[in-house]
Amino acid sequence: MASSSAEEVLVLYGSQTGNSEAAAEQLSSLLPSKLSTSDNRTLTSRCMHLDDFLELEQAKWTRLVIIVCSSYGVGQAPIGARKFREVCDTILERFGYDDTTNDGKNNNGDKMLTGVNYALLGLGDSHYTTFFRNPTTFENALSTVGATRVGELGKADASGTGNMEQSKVIERWIDSIWKDLQPVIDKPMTEEEGLKLKKAHEQTWKLCLELYKEWKQTNYFALIGLFLPLGGVIVGILVHLYLHGYTWGN
Repeated sequence: MASSSAEEVLVLYGSQTGNSEAAAEQLSSLLPSKLSTSDNRTLTSRCMHLDDFLELEQAKWTRLVIIVCSSYGVGQAPIGARKFREVCDTILERFGYDDTTNDGKNNNGDKMLTGVNYALLGLGDSHYTTFFRNPTTFENALSTVGATRVGELGKADASGTGNMEQSKVIERWIDSIWKDLQPVIDKPMTEEEGLKLKKAHEQTWKLCLELYKEWKQTNYFALIGLFLPLGGVIVGILVHLYLHGYTWGN
């Protein structure tokens, strides 16, 4: 497949207090200068909520995705990631967790997200027993349906101290992740990779529409086609009445 002049990498996040959002925005702004390609493709990046990726982007996966997300409350998803969490929960309910794929070396063939590569930075607070539950759910669901994690699973603890202070862990993860991301986008996307991403988009969006029926778009062109004949009949009746001398208001 001929190489494109540009390739996009999405940075997706869910954030309750703003820490995950800040890290995601930093990653997105750094990405074009930190990564390069063998054929001089331009790398671009967009940063958005995980839920917006599902609803507004209709789950159009890029070859490489970076996810930054925290746990909130008793292991729940934070703002901007609640529907993404529901999708992940549904995946695990339907397919079960396959821990043989959760090692960054996913070779499980033709699954829903085969061809999608992701890096994951999770935030949480070990003061709570549900520490890291939400990022863990993302990790388990994505890997179970064929996505491949690249790089270390980041674990930034809000209760960390000293060298393990959350902000320091986040900075170290950001500084070190580029070497793991580079091989994914170094070469142009092949036709086979493009087809896998198309399938990942279609199957994820299909699942979303099962869960969120209100996301189904109204086919306005179909509605216009439906009412045009009726409009023509009404216009015909009015013309007929006018030609036969009928006037309104008398």
